[in-house]
Amino acid sequence: MTSSSRGHHPPPRCPAEREVALPVATRRVRATLSALGLRARLVDAGPGHDPCAWWCDLLGEADAVSVACGMGKGSREEARTGALFEAVEHYLTGPAGFDPGTVALAAPAELAAGPLYEDVCAALLTRMSGRRMACARYRAIDGAKFPRDGLSGEGGVLVPLFLSAPWYLEAGSAPLRELLDDRCDYADLMRYSCNSGSAIGVTVAEALLHALNEAIERDALSLLLVRAFLGGPGFRPRLIDPGTLPDGPARAYAVARELTGSPVHLLDITTDLGVPTMLAYTLPTSRHPHRRGTGTSLSPSHAAWRALTELVQTTLGERLPAGTHRGPTAPAAHPGLRACSRFDLGRALREAHVVPLSSDAPAGTPGDQVRTVVAALAARGFTAYGRTVHTLPSGVAAVHVFVPGLERFMLVTDGNLVIPGRRGRAAAVSAENVSVSLPRL
Repeated sequence: MTSSSRGHHPPPRCPAEREVALPVATRRVRATLSALGLRARLVDAGPGHDPCAWWCDLLGEADAVSVACGMGKGSREEARTGALFEAVEHYLTGPAGFDPGTVALAAPAELAAGPLYEDVCAALLTRMSGRRMACARYRAIDGAKFPRDGLSGEGGVLVPLFLSAPWYLEAGSAPLRELLDDRCDYADLMRYSCNSGSAIGVTVAEALLHALNEAIERDALSLLLVRAFLGGPGFRPRLIDPGTLPDGPARAYAVARELTGSPVHLLDITTDLGVPTMLAYTLPTSRHPHRRGTGTSLSPSHAAWRALTELVQTTLGERLPAGTHRGPTAPAAHPGLRACSRFDLGRALREAHVVPLSSDAPAGTPGDQVRTVVAALAARGFTAYGRTVHTLPSGVAAVHVFVPGLERFMLVTDGNLVIPGRRGRAAAVSAENVSVSLPRL
């Protein structure tokens, strides 16, 4: 090292879709835990593997009762930090972090006539008269003004709380619903409830990017299910040639094959939205349901990395004491939905188009990427709404994003008796005539 260069080290490179380098992110999430009065118990779910997965339990400082948990994936340190962030996300967006003062009540029928009119739940909401439903206020993400204005400002739209908070519908939350004077019957609605669109980051921009990508990812998976099992014959998925994967995804592909003991299929399931989305998948067998991991990113290689490392995480997670398998398949009375929930792509894969992984293009900062993704949604007629659930002194923020009209039909793979919305039905018809009858709402 010469005297002129001594002490001038380049700053650590920020990972894709991140605002800060990994060591900085780790310090911030640990500062967040300290501020919340929580401590983390971390478990390496796959010693000796690279990429790997870590499990995190969050405990109160005074006892050993778990208040939230999460998993992280990737390189060793990336997975450890990711597990911390996900556990904090689940804490902040769960009952422990809930602020009843942020709730507004609205008539379900009025909600169905607003931005929710395209959602599959709208028909159910219109039948619920004489009640008011707990909602949170969301604001449109204006790509032209983001991140200058963030999610600030007056107005916005009300979105039912149940859509983003499955815990709100559990028996243990009955006192909270009574406190809020929410006396709606959620028996038919609860199957559509999921935390899709929730995310955390070291800034609001970073969190929003991950939330938007997750909403797009779930929509893409839903449309794949529709086209593969509810449309007519002729569906041909796009199968990525593993020989075209760069080093990181190629290593994850090899580890996924080793852990699952099965052929791994990496599919490009990008939709008309144009945001690269990948599915890493293994076929179901007589001994085990299918396994999968999904990833969405403006970078195709990062989308592949996320999908493959999520498959690694899913597989390693089965070894943990709290590991779970997917729920039961849909009832035999609905063969199309039953086929979706089983998710056997064996026949379609035999007819797949084998394609190379697309090349990356510069994507910019998380704020730049938020603007790009919001613009991609707007170009197809979709408005993204977001709300900041919590912002901590460390800068760490938890958010939720809702994009009316995007699909959540992927819930069928958890055994939920759900049907596609307008977008899913249109996808089935555009592929071929719908070949199955769907249950009525």
